Amino acid sequence: MSYLGLEGLHAFVTGARGGIGSAIVSELLAAGCRVTAHDLRAPQPEDHNLVFPLQGDISDEASISSCMKQAVQRNGPIHILCANAGITNESSHPSLWDLPVETWENVYRVNVRGTFLTIKHFLQAAKSHQERTGAELENLAIVVTGSECGKFGQAGHAEYASGKAGLQYGLVPTVKNEIVKLNSKARINAVAPGWVNTELIGDRLDDPRELYMETQGTVALKKIAQPTDVAKAVAFLASHRASGHMSGQCLSVDGGMEGRILWREEEILGKKADGQQSAAPASLPQQISKPMPKSTIKIAWSVDFDAVSGWLGTGAHPDNTTTDYSAGYFSATVGVPRLLKLFKKLGISDKVTWCIPGHSIETFPDQTQNIIASGAEIALHGYAHESASQMTAEQERDVLLKCIKLVEDLTGKRPRGYRAPLYQLKERTISLLQEHDFLWDSSLTHYDSTPYFLPKDPAPIEPLDFSPDKKAESWMHPSPDFDKLPKSSLVELPLNWYEEDATPLQFYPHIPNSAGYVDVRVVERMWMDRVEWLRSEIADGDEEMKLLTIVLHPDTSGMAHIIGMIERFLKWLLAFGDEIEFLRCEEIAEMYRQRQDGTS
Repeated sequence: MSYLGLEGLHAFVTGARGGIGSAIVSELLAAGCRVTAHDLRAPQPEDHNLVFPLQGDISDEASISSCMKQAVQRNGPIHILCANAGITNESSHPSLWDLPVETWENVYRVNVRGTFLTIKHFLQAAKSHQERTGAELENLAIVVTGSECGKFGQAGHAEYASGKAGLQYGLVPTVKNEIVKLNSKARINAVAPGWVNTELIGDRLDDPRELYMETQGTVALKKIAQPTDVAKAVAFLASHRASGHMSGQCLSVDGGMEGRILWREEEILGKKADGQQSAAPASLPQQISKPMPKSTIKIAWSVDFDAVSGWLGTGAHPDNTTTDYSAGYFSATVGVPRLLKLFKKLGISDKVTWCIPGHSIETFPDQTQNIIASGAEIALHGYAHESASQMTAEQERDVLLKCIKLVEDLTGKRPRGYRAPLYQLKERTISLLQEHDFLWDSSLTHYDSTPYFLPKDPAPIEPLDFSPDKKAESWMHPSPDFDKLPKSSLVELPLNWYEEDATPLQFYPHIPNSAGYVDVRVVERMWMDRVEWLRSEIADGDEEMKLLTIVLHPDTSGMAHIIGMIERFLKWLLAFGDEIEFLRCEEIAEMYRQRQDGTS
């Protein structure tokens, strides 16, 4: 968990497309939040890749109520509200006696009424969730973005300063006293930015970091803050872990100063200069305590080290070129070291399963030895990444025996797991694995999130013959009921195309389902959604073993624009603490066997 401890929380940000609002969204995404981005302006198509974008008017109660409900339906209960939306009269700065009442009322309608309605419906959503679940939401926090105008006053901004002052010195303390009736740990605070280099100011300046203000015939130079400075302050106040019991406060992000509110990690976690842990300051909690979950999500994190073999078996094509094979060498020379380094950094090296074709073992012995030295499980993945349908039964047996010996010679023990290249196995493959006492396979998807036993020596499902000379009754009959077939002791750890990196993120010229130009955040969000659903199933009392199987390929996830996403997703998973458990595939399969035998 990061020092902010915001991973996995749902944040609702208003004014999300403005200069400060977009910076707040970026800061919360970087902290691991699920973000709903609300704005009066319509979202851009690319917004959907990162956040859940909503268009609405905060001053219209029906609109903000509807948006809050959509956000909850899409991203779950809202933990953090960033009430950032607001307007000011930038076209002119009249004195109070010349201020049109329409200007006053318009600013008041958005800044005060709109913020009140946003807070009101956020609290209603929290109340509804807590009544339904019987438990308080953790990290329930409101951060209002105001202005130093509202804190100190400013000539020519009477309507803006009065509205923001009402928020910062009226509404915030009032909500502070009210919110604890709903949730004993809930907090509200405000951020009051000074001059900030938003798009509006930046368009007026040659140097957007400087603001020149004419005063009595002289020019005064004033450095201004950046939107990211405000965003860091918002993230700090949104975090129970970082800002503790602070509530009802209004913090300045002064335009004349750097404006950052930032705790160093060692100040939060109490780390000494030599990296050792020391006693943390009493004012900052070490962690947010969570009740132990009834069950954990088992993370079967695996890597298929196909390398060059990927182009020889299932990827064979007469038009393959040296350029294609080059990607296979990248897998070994760059991808494997990068992944090993990342797994070591995050402390999961010995909780990973590597499925390695025999061709990769023999072609890249140094990389294979480094993988073994990491403590990972080594499983089989064919020899030249060949499909069962490309081989005779005799060839398939010879390949399996050859690869068993390769792993046995290197590790001193027989491999216990298997993944079919490109997931393409036959019923005879299942029988062959049973014959050689394999513990697990991970190629099929009769189920998608729980292990299961494969049938014992299954018979193939024969294709239908629609020849004109065949009567329809010859092929109108059901297939075997999978759940009623005799079971073997071979455990299937289900897997599908949506739980791997290569198909969406790697371009293969001659494979029809490859893409290669998908934004990594689409894949990351899909994986996160899967985890969130599994968490909800556990919360609802489902006691079946819950499994997330992820497959990486070094030639894909080793690429510079992808590995950052892999690290981000892994950190997001690890932030769930006791809710998730990284295990080698063999450990999960053994656990499942024991559970089914009633021995655990």
